[in-house]
Amino acid sequence: MDRDQQNTYEPEELETNAEAQTENNDFEEVNDMVYFIELLKNLRTLIDQSTRVPLTGKALVDADKCIIMLDELDKNLPDAIQYGMQMYDERSRIMGEAEDTAISRVTTAELKAKKAIENARRDANQIVMDAEDEARAIIEDASDRAAQMVSEAEIVRRAEQEARDIRSEARLEAGEVRLKASHDVYQLLSDVEGSLDETLNEIRRLRSESTAENDDEAEDAEDEE
Repeated sequence: MDRDQQNTYEPEELETNAEAQTENNDFEEVNDMVYFIELLKNLRTLIDQSTRVPLTGKALVDADKCIIMLDELDKNLPDAIQYGMQMYDERSRIMGEAEDTAISRVTTAELKAKKAIENARRDANQIVMDAEDEARAIIEDASDRAAQMVSEAEIVRRAEQEARDIRSEARLEAGEVRLKASHDVYQLLSDVEGSLDETLNEIRRLRSESTAENDDEAEDAEDEE
């Protein structure tokens, strides 16, 4: 605050002191908070020493001196209080920005997670379809080969046996293809699950950081006040 303050603050001298502040720069400057407290004490003293109106509990107070003191209080509001008010406004602004940022990050993470799930489902369905197509092709090829191996007597018997063997091998191979496809699908879904866990952990971390920052800022603002 850019003002000179005197070391004595008697109620009857306050008006003279207020006028002298702008004229005399040689007086020793005192602490803002001390001066503010002295003003409050002087105002209370003025009220306590005022003439009482009998039977009313009221007092006759010098209005001019009260107004002078109130003006001094208003002009010399301590820096700590002014700073606290500024910090409250700044805290509200920072909390608003932090909340907007957290919401934006969470929304982005949720969209990424949703897209990852959709891609995983599409890839899994495609793997199953490809495996089924390959299995059908193997069985059809085996059936065609068996149909071509027709003959009489031993040739027929051998052909039928070979056809049965081919069918068995085809079914076995088809089963292996299906098993491999199922394994690939399971692996793909496991990878997606791991990715989703990381995304969800990131969301939780962002929310926790946002809450911690807001709590720290609130505590700092209260400490400074």
